[in-house]
Amino acid sequence: MDAMTVDNWLPKSPDWRARFATALVMTIAFWFVVHSFTESKRIQQDNELGASRTQNQYAVQQKETTMTSVIGYFLIGGMGAFLWWRSAPRQFNWRHWLVWCGLAFVAWNFLSILWSIDTMQSFRKLTILGLMLMGALGLAKRFEMEDFIWISILSITAFVLAGIFAEVALGTFRPWRHDYRFAGTCHPNDQGLQCALLVLAAGFAEFAERDRPWLRRALMVLGLVGLALSKSRTTLIAFVAAAAIALILRSRGAKRWIVASTCIVVLCLAGILSSFVSVAAVSEAGNVAAMGRKQHLSSLTGRLPLWKELWKAAEDRLWLGHGMGAFWNVKSVTKYSRMFGWHIPHAHNAYLDLILQMGVIGMAMHVIWLVGTGIVALGRYDRCLRPADLFVTCFMAFEVVHGISESKLPGSGEAGFLMLAVVMMVSLQFPKASAALAGASNVPPAWRNARTWRQPRRRPYRGQQFGGALGNEG
Repeated sequence: MDAMTVDNWLPKSPDWRARFATALVMTIAFWFVVHSFTESKRIQQDNELGASRTQNQYAVQQKETTMTSVIGYFLIGGMGAFLWWRSAPRQFNWRHWLVWCGLAFVAWNFLSILWSIDTMQSFRKLTILGLMLMGALGLAKRFEMEDFIWISILSITAFVLAGIFAEVALGTFRPWRHDYRFAGTCHPNDQGLQCALLVLAAGFAEFAERDRPWLRRALMVLGLVGLALSKSRTTLIAFVAAAAIALILRSRGAKRWIVASTCIVVLCLAGILSSFVSVAAVSEAGNVAAMGRKQHLSSLTGRLPLWKELWKAAEDRLWLGHGMGAFWNVKSVTKYSRMFGWHIPHAHNAYLDLILQMGVIGMAMHVIWLVGTGIVALGRYDRCLRPADLFVTCFMAFEVVHGISESKLPGSGEAGFLMLAVVMMVSLQFPKASAALAGASNVPPAWRNARTWRQPRRRPYRGQQFGGALGNEG
């Protein structure tokens, strides 16, 4: 085993200056891309004007890339290049099957420009993808997953606090109103997404020396309150699914099946009890589950008719798609917004959007890469009980569920970049066995099984068992 591979095993003390600096660059970059101090005021005014004006605004946004967005994406790419240049030499696991899945998916994205219905728009989207890939590679070269979790926490917390300050300053912070949705500096759905990711990341955050559970809990409460105020139902369902998976997977052996069975039994009992509850109580419970937003609930807030129409368009180019980012041009945004009476800049379904862009082939590549990352991370967690690996599995589960009725992941915002960076880090980095070699931290994170983490299972990696190089798992 060479020295460079051994170095990938050994635990490293956290470099908080590098974490803060990277989080600052990411925050500034995605502020230029997505965020605006007056966003909550603009959303309030658009709601009063109706869809006729906002659909035109979204159509223009799909056609043009603003100068601030250009600055933001180049900051991300420049950050990745700088991290790659300044980082110590590191061996990547280029032969891992996830790497080949990722290369195939990225190559298919770039090849789609050959059959794109809007070449210039595809070129713009591919440029953004290239800059985000550069940023993700830099993060994978410089940081471990534990560092990345803290970088995510720092950046998202800054956005949430800035959003609260913006709404208070503009007078739009009115959580007592039934129609209020916490937007802050971005759309409420984006705000809910980053709040959910904050809770997930804070639940698995680690401290190198002395644990600070009060800080972890405060971050989780901040994220949960923001998610509740955003009233983002899709994000809430995805978060509950990810949290349930974390609860199940942190258990070991037979306990894992007991916890999973208990969750299923609770759901079945809830269904049985609902038949004995009054209609009024069921309606009230439904109102709570819908977070106070029951308009068009039977049609998933207008999504089902939209999906039906978009599937007709997808069937025209079912296997290859319309090209990376090419379908949602000015014509399509205006057409479907006028057809349904609300602004529609995307399909509100990640899998349908992928089919529209890159066909069934591209969508299948993405799903394989995504699900494969979660499975590989789960295998690594089972071997050395590293909480960061369980975070990856929960993150991937969150995205799988979230994509059913939203198109934010994958995307060109911060959440999409975080997802890309996580997948790249798992694909390229060798498994970190510091938990098995150096022992565990003294106090477990919020979603870690305390007893099993303090006494980790000492089963060696497959590379050790067969005398091969570290991390050559399937």
